[in-house]
Amino acid sequence: MNALVEIKKFIDQYRGAIRVETLETVYCDVGTFNVELLELSVDKRQRNKPFTLLLVAGCHGLEAIGVTVLLHHFAHVLELTRWNHAFQQSLQSVRVVAIPALNPCGIALSRRANAQGIDLMRNAPVHAESPVPFLGGQTLTPILPYYRGNGELAPESRALISAAQKLLSSSSGMIALDLHSGFGARDRIWTPWSMSSALPPHWDHYVALEKALNESFPDHVYTFEQQSHSYQTDGDLWDYILMENLRQQGPLFLPLTLEMGSWNWLKKAPWRAFSKMGWFHPVSPHRVQRVCRRHITLLDFLVSVSANAESFFKFN
Repeated sequence: MNALVEIKKFIDQYRGAIRVETLETVYCDVGTFNVELLELSVDKRQRNKPFTLLLVAGCHGLEAIGVTVLLHHFAHVLELTRWNHAFQQSLQSVRVVAIPALNPCGIALSRRANAQGIDLMRNAPVHAESPVPFLGGQTLTPILPYYRGNGELAPESRALISAAQKLLSSSSGMIALDLHSGFGARDRIWTPWSMSSALPPHWDHYVALEKALNESFPDHVYTFEQQSHSYQTDGDLWDYILMENLRQQGPLFLPLTLEMGSWNWLKKAPWRAFSKMGWFHPVSPHRVQRVCRRHITLLDFLVSVSANAESFFKFN
């Protein structure tokens, strides 16, 4: 199923249980699309500045599996809130929000970049500490991948930055998880600061997250590492949002990236390598379901940490 159709069906199914906000409207040859933010509706007794969990997917249009995983987990959370009173109570201290398709034109066009050929995760005004490889961002032409743009923020980039800053201004702290696919054979959880080999800000908090994940789920499938250990990039949006939050002395902000190791999906269907979607999406319905099941534990873990952030970070 097309990821944009999935989002529409999800919103129709859970209308009333979620709040939907249009962050930006974007245009391309095949239509007009909204970049939307979904927020879980919870008891209004929730405190004024809750801890926030922000889930983002569809930054790169070819990596549509992230949209499906995000919606699968959001539906799981919504179903639990219908009957699990303890879970309902825990959500009074956390705000769960999602941007299920940051790059809807890219998804509609089955391309990595947006309608203007801009790679959104190379688009921010930040630069790596040393020259980056080609995949780290280029300014030559939108015809080639990893194009950073002409120096201006794309509308989708502005939407994410504005939404994240607005959420941070009304939060006691925030964890963000950006869902991607297509790099390597292992599932990786990347910390930010892809522009530098230095440890990212709040490194002790990332260590606490990794330690808790390892001890709570010792058989988990993830490699927890700095993105810069794999490659450095120019223009990472999360690096920019984190830098701005530090500059403004905002609350604790911990961006993470889930990079699903999609090369595994080619092992039993190597002919998918001849399809550009095959490198980034499992394609077969049963494999899509398997990927959704694989990552629900991590997303539940982040909901639990966010709901208990005050005690979690003090304890760790």
